[in-house]
Amino acid sequence: MRRTVPVRPRTPAPAALRETGLPGRRAGAAGARDRRALGRRPRGRGTPEAGRGREQGLAARLREDGGAAVAEFPLVAVLIVMIALLVIQAALIVHTRNTLVDAAVQGAHHAALAGSTPQDGADRAERLVDGRFGRGLDAEASAVQDDDGTIRVQVSATLPLVGLIGPAGALSVEGRAVDEEAW
Repeated sequence: MRRTVPVRPRTPAPAALRETGLPGRRAGAAGARDRRALGRRPRGRGTPEAGRGREQGLAARLREDGGAAVAEFPLVAVLIVMIALLVIQAALIVHTRNTLVDAAVQGAHHAALAGSTPQDGADRAERLVDGRFGRGLDAEASAVQDDDGTIRVQVSATLPLVGLIGPAGALSVEGRAVDEEAW
């Protein structure tokens, strides 16, 4: 079954209006009557619908998202920069911790060699930390030998919590090795 859709008549062009004698746009009250006759709503100063057009225009402008990227970019850029800085800071802390652990283990292995004392291992650990970071970490190493022959070298350092400068936190790591002479 075929449905027919009613076709709306097309509005004639202004030139055609003049030729056919149909009412067109005229100034004043006669023009408003003519527009009503053609199905158009008048929007003048004295009509109740005059303010509604401005309100609808304001609401439509508020719903538009033109220029939203200008406001959104700084907000998103700040978050991205903060996340990037946090990742860099976490990498710096992990790198510093791993370097201190390596220095403590190297110091313990050096102290465990035949003919070395635990203090030799502590001195080696301090030299390794100073060689890698300079005196910026204020690292201190101490070494003790347990009764079972295990040498423990403990390295304590101040770690910058904000970048390479800023407030510092303490970090302490330990390295162990079995003394060769205790075997």
